Amino acid sequence: MRILGKWLSALVLVGTSFFTTTYLLDEPEYNSSSPAPISSFKSFYEEKLALSASLKARPENEERYVEFKEGKTPIAFLYIHGFGASRKEGEDIMDRLATTFQANTYYLRLPGHGTAVEDHLRTPFQEYLKAAEEALFASQLIGDKVILVGTSMGGLISTYLASKHPELVSGVILASPFYDFADPSSNLYHFTWGATFVDLVMGKIRKSKEQDPNDESYKFWYRDQYYASIKNLMNIKRYFLAEDRFSKVEDPVLMFYYYKSEEEQDRSASVPAMLSGFEKLKKAEKPSPLLKAVQVENGAHVLMSKYSPSDKELILKESIEFTEKVTGIPSSTVKRLKIAQSK
Repeated sequence: MRILGKWLSALVLVGTSFFTTTYLLDEPEYNSSSPAPISSFKSFYEEKLALSASLKARPENEERYVEFKEGKTPIAFLYIHGFGASRKEGEDIMDRLATTFQANTYYLRLPGHGTAVEDHLRTPFQEYLKAAEEALFASQLIGDKVILVGTSMGGLISTYLASKHPELVSGVILASPFYDFADPSSNLYHFTWGATFVDLVMGKIRKSKEQDPNDESYKFWYRDQYYASIKNLMNIKRYFLAEDRFSKVEDPVLMFYYYKSEEEQDRSASVPAMLSGFEKLKKAEKPSPLLKAVQVENGAHVLMSKYSPSDKELILKESIEFTEKVTGIPSSTVKRLKIAQSK
């Protein structure tokens, strides 16, 4: 028995040493300077569209600009989609919200998205943040007050932008913000051998179910994607949390999350992490009094897309009320202005 005990102790020691020495302690870095000055949003947009075309972006996966007025509108929206997704993740709600306020709206295409899964694998998270910052600066040219809207990883990026550039943001709307994985096994990528282990066990590419030829949603998400690309998602999460960005957010935030019960809740992003993040926003250095978290019982991880079931009327209603509060511009006033201008 003593010999067995020694062997067990030795195995525990070796195992502990292995896990400790292979755990990624160095946090990912992102060093950015302010984007180059943009004199014209039109030229900025055309440049992005040309880049998407050169990368053979799939139809309706490229950037999109909805213009209600040349120059600036009182409110502008900047929408940022999630990991492996496209603007279709939020267009259903965003188009209605933009129309309600007659607000110029820009839908960002994150680098590595909407083109090919190989691009998704090779594009590091730093490129996501760089593109999002550039889009935020450009959005100052299309609206007097800019509201960020982000789904999943786009929610995390929106939180980051609000923490870094509070002077450029009037409010933030988060739909299922990704602050951590719902599945703890994804944390394997925190180890040096994580990606190799997953590839050996699962194969390099996660295969989706057989595609339904009538399901057009397959055009707007990477249904098949490299498992190793998840490391980019892991790294952006690690960078964000290491920087303690929650404490720097001063802007009003409206957060939607899907939770009905322990059995029926978001299975892509962690609901406890969302709620924990929201509590941190309330304890920020200069917390906004206009913070609100809304539980959506009829939903899914993707809350704003026509391809995903959710209580969209609730989401739209709350988003309109939030926008009115943070901008001081009632939607009814915007509608009256539109009627007056048309006469």
